[in-house]
Amino acid sequence: MAKTLTIQLSDDLESKLTAQAQKLNLSLEDLILQSLSKSAKQENISEFDPILPLLGTLKFDNSDVGENHDQYLQQTLQQELKIDE
Repeated sequence: MAKTLTIQLSDDLESKLTAQAQKLNLSLEDLILQSLSKSAKQENISEFDPILPLLGTLKFDNSDVGENHDQYLQQTLQQELKIDE
């Protein structure tokens, strides 16, 4: 069973989407439906992890963070406690 949904797009967004739809030889409606379908298929969309956008953007000298993260957390906590004293 199909539902009809009415949405309002800003002029700027409509222009961008229309241009993208034309490049893909799609109607604006089909482009939006494909985008919504793709978004709905993503796993755990309700469980957004705020760290995900940072993946690949941070540099760290140690390559064993996964294995020794508890040790690094302990060292950092100890340093912070010394600073607060």
